[in-house]
Amino acid sequence: MEKKIFSFEDNHINLSNYAKMKFSISVDDAANQIFYVEADLTDYDWMAVLSILEDCKRFNLHPILQFGEKLIDGEDAIAYADEMAAEELNAY
Repeated sequence: MEKKIFSFEDNHINLSNYAKMKFSISVDDAANQIFYVEADLTDYDWMAVLSILEDCKRFNLHPILQFGEKLIDGEDAIAYADEMAAEELNAY
């Protein structure tokens, strides 16, 4: 199932921080200087997703976690990734 973290940004400091974390960045709305940032984490385990979300929090970034059709943002995304990581660890 698809797993990704994304955001729409117009703040260049935020864009720089996303670039440091190797998110892909593309123009969403050139006229309004809105960019789309994304990290496709489909092939990553939930511990990696949690780590990236926590890094985003440290940079004061607020992306959205998408898992399949679910869209989860903010602290809820971190809590969800933490819960899924625990389930993955318990499955082993």
